[in-house]
Amino acid sequence: MNKQRIFDHLLKLCAVPSISGSDGERAMPDTIRACLMEHAYFQKHPDFIDIFTIPQAAEKESYIFARYECERKTEKTILLLSHFDVVAIDEYGAGKPYAFDPIAYEDFLKKGKVHLDEESQADLESSHYLFGRGVCDMKWGLAADMEVLFHFAEHPDEAEANVLLVSVPDEERNSMGMLAAVPQLLAYQRKHNVKIEHCIVSEPDISPDKCMNGKRMFIGAAGKIMPLFYCVGKETHVGDPYFGLNPNTLCSAIVERMELDPNFIDTAKGYETPAPTCLKQSDCKTNYSVQTPYDAYCYFNLMTLSKTPDVIMKELIDLAEDAFAAVLKKRIEYHHAALKKVGKHIPINEYPVNVMTYQQLYQRCEQLHGQTFVTHMQTFIKQLKNDDLRKMSLAVVQEAHTFLDDRNPIIILSFTPPYYPHSGFLHEDAVLRKACERIVRDGEAIQETYHINDCFNGLTDMSYLSLREPVDIDSLTKNFPLWGIHYEVPLQKIRDLNIDFVNFGPLGKDPHKYTERIDLEYSMEKAPVLLLKLVRYLSES
Repeated sequence: MNKQRIFDHLLKLCAVPSISGSDGERAMPDTIRACLMEHAYFQKHPDFIDIFTIPQAAEKESYIFARYECERKTEKTILLLSHFDVVAIDEYGAGKPYAFDPIAYEDFLKKGKVHLDEESQADLESSHYLFGRGVCDMKWGLAADMEVLFHFAEHPDEAEANVLLVSVPDEERNSMGMLAAVPQLLAYQRKHNVKIEHCIVSEPDISPDKCMNGKRMFIGAAGKIMPLFYCVGKETHVGDPYFGLNPNTLCSAIVERMELDPNFIDTAKGYETPAPTCLKQSDCKTNYSVQTPYDAYCYFNLMTLSKTPDVIMKELIDLAEDAFAAVLKKRIEYHHAALKKVGKHIPINEYPVNVMTYQQLYQRCEQLHGQTFVTHMQTFIKQLKNDDLRKMSLAVVQEAHTFLDDRNPIIILSFTPPYYPHSGFLHEDAVLRKACERIVRDGEAIQETYHINDCFNGLTDMSYLSLREPVDIDSLTKNFPLWGIHYEVPLQKIRDLNIDFVNFGPLGKDPHKYTERIDLEYSMEKAPVLLLKLVRYLSES
């Protein structure tokens, strides 16, 4: 593995400001192809590089496949998966002009014009770290993957399997790139008569200090499902506040109960997910007036290890009913206190607890209005402008609710993108686990400690490589307003793909921060050697 070539390509890749959804992101596949075409192997085989457009993408984003074909004819193929988009650079402040030029950014930081925490300052002064957007998450991984292809092209006698590089956009947002790549991977296997047996993803290891001072290889992934609570109140003039029901109180009660609730921490085999947290809470009122809001909403980040959508929905219904009842109880208590204080009649409306899933809402409206409702909703969803998928989901629920006969306050539960199924756990005698155990032993020889971790607890495209456990499709899809038109996870295709995966990457710190950086000594000296060994071990199996 040519470490200088990895470093040079890392700088070239970082130079493209490939922020999710930007022109820079759309330019990256051509940049990657240009880097690959520098090598004689791809000059001889330019048809080994393919760029595919994402069909459902508004701006026609694309992703790239590049392959090395083993000279020993074999169907065995190792997948090297990466993403080339990065998060925005707003937090870089005065350093924004240098964020995509790691060398210039290091010079800028050394001038002391931006505050660094003590650890970042020490790393800067050590000259053992490279700072800049994307160096850690995850353009090192892409540069290293390209180098694996180059290495086998230059040393074909070492190759025992084909190697397929796949790099996708949009990982930092909705994973539309990987979702599009799943059926393409199945088509690739059929077209080239190969079998993708294992996948290596080179996302960074960003917190080895949390793992007994060792570095980690992840061979499983947690899932994510995002509950959306749509709360409809009863509008009223601010002069008669007890006459109505403010939907913000319903949202607030939901957030109060669900935020960090340990009951929603999913546990399995000694692993646990983070507690849930609210990502957005707002009413839907757009202009000032003295009328209380009509509706409000909130949605949450909820991670899974074993819970199914059906189980989660039942828990959410219980929470929503409890929140609704508590709001009504407190409202009555306040009304009684107000009567006692002012000593005269204050008008109030009383409402029942009313909670419904999107599936129940849809079924009720279809019963009421028949095909008229179904046709209307299909047309409405199709004409939605490709915008933020959370806003689009909310719009669909709002529109469906207009057909409901019950106009009392209500909480409607649904799911909104993105959805990541949890992978489940890899069995103890799996080939990939055994290969990782060999890396653990190799690490000991170079004074590096590695741990095999069965669950990556963040969001990752690895979730779309394998489904080791069943998913109750109906409970998921029928409560997912955008499913099948603007958004879909190809669950059956993922099950058909069934690729075991491992994350093995550079040593990094502070991804998504202005202090994002990689440890050059480890990432350029040790990690590439071990990455190549891992490919070989998986190829031998």
